[in-house]
Amino acid sequence: MGLIDYWHIARRRWLLILAVLVLCLVAAVGYARSQPKNYVATSTVYVSMATGTSVNDSYQGGLAAQQRVRSYLDLATSANVAKRTIDDLSLKMSVDQLRGKITAASPPATTLIVFSVKDSTAERARDIANTVVAQFRQLIAELESIEKDAAPAARAEVVDRAELPSGPTGPQSTRLLALGLLSGLALGGLAAFVRDRTDRKLRTSNDLEAVLATPIPGSSRSGAPVPILGIIDIGRPGALNETRRLRMRLQRNSEATTVLLSSLSARSEPEIAMALAKSFADTGHHVVYIDADTSGHGGSQQVVGAAVPGLAGVLRGSIPVTDALTGWPEAGMTVLPLGEVDLHTVDLLASDRFAAVVAKLRTDYDHVVIQAAPVAHAADAIALAPLCEHTVAVVELGATTAPQIRGALATFGDNPLTGAVAYSKLGTGLQRLVGRLHI
Repeated sequence: MGLIDYWHIARRRWLLILAVLVLCLVAAVGYARSQPKNYVATSTVYVSMATGTSVNDSYQGGLAAQQRVRSYLDLATSANVAKRTIDDLSLKMSVDQLRGKITAASPPATTLIVFSVKDSTAERARDIANTVVAQFRQLIAELESIEKDAAPAARAEVVDRAELPSGPTGPQSTRLLALGLLSGLALGGLAAFVRDRTDRKLRTSNDLEAVLATPIPGSSRSGAPVPILGIIDIGRPGALNETRRLRMRLQRNSEATTVLLSSLSARSEPEIAMALAKSFADTGHHVVYIDADTSGHGGSQQVVGAAVPGLAGVLRGSIPVTDALTGWPEAGMTVLPLGEVDLHTVDLLASDRFAAVVAKLRTDYDHVVIQAAPVAHAADAIALAPLCEHTVAVVELGATTAPQIRGALATFGDNPLTGAVAYSKLGTGLQRLVGRLHI
C-alpha cells in the first residue's frame, strides 16, 4: 500500500479516527485532573574537610570531600534522617513515606549536595526540606567527630536554604495532552486501517463490476453479467453529465418508454430515479415519475408529502389516475406520488390495476420512470419488472456488500436487468435536487 491508499482510508474512516482521538484526549485530561498537585523545595549543602594550609593539603581535602559525598547521598535519604525529621516536625506519616519524598543528588566533580523534597503543599515541602538538611548536618557532625570535644573531620554547610515554591511542578498537563493527542492519532489510524481491511463493503465501481460479472449458482442469469450503465456521485457537478449518459445508454436500443429503478442496497435512493426522469424531460419529452416505493423513502415524499391519495388511492379505486397526478413545473415533469399506503398497497402493485395505470400513462407520456422499493425490503420490483422495457438496479457504493448484491440479483429470478447504476452520496441529497433541479 502507498501513501495515497492510506490517505483514502483516512478520508473514509475520519469519523472513527476522530472518535478515538477524542477518547484519548478525554482520558488524558481525566488522568491529569486525577493527579495531585506537587510542590518541590530544594536546598543546597557544601561539604568540606578539615585540612592543613598548604595547597597539597587543600587538594587532598577536596578529593576526600568528593569521596565523602558519595556516602552522604545515602545518608541524606536514610531512615535515621527521616525519623529525626518526623519527630522534629511532628509529621503524621511513616518513615518510608517521608523517604519517598526526599531525593539527594550531587553534580559531578563537586562537593555539593542538592536536597529536593516533594509534597502536596508548598509550605510543608519547604519546612521538610530545611528540617531534613538540619538533621543531616547534625548526623554528619556526630559521625565525623572522632573524639568528644574534637572538631569533626568533615562539615556540611548550607549554601541555599529551601524557599517557598512559586508553583506546582505536576501534573504536567501539557505533556499529558500531547501524549493523548499522539496516542489518539496512532490508535485512531490503526483502528481505521483494521476497520477498513475487515470491511467487505463495495467501494469502487470495479468492485461492483466484479460482483455483477460473477455467475450466481442456480440462477438463469449465471452466464449474463449485468453491465454498469452509470457511476453517479450525488452532489458533484459531474453527476448531471453522468445522468445524461445513463439516459442515452437506455435509449440506445429502444425508446425507453418505461424504466424501472430499484435498489440492490438496503435503502432506497430516489435521487437517481428523479434525476433520470428530469433528464428525459430536459430533452423536451413528456415525462411522469411514479413513486411506487412502499418502503416510504420515495422521492415524491419530498415534493408533495404523504398526505395525498396518490398511487395508493388509485389502486384502491378511490380516485382516477388523472386526478392523482401532480405537476412539478420546476423539473418539467409530472409526479404520481405514492400517497397514503395501507396493508393492501403492496399486493395491488402486483395486480392488473397497476398494470392498467402503467398502460394508461404510457399512452399519455413519452417516458414513464418508476421508483420501486429495494429488493431486500419488498418483492415489488419483481412484479413490476415485466411491465417495463428497462429495469435498472441501483447500488450505493460504500454501504453494500457483495453477498447483499448476489442475494438481490438472485431474488430478481428470471427478470432481465438492463444494467446497474453505482452511486455515492457526496452532497446534501434530495434537497439539493429539489432546490437546484439537478444532482
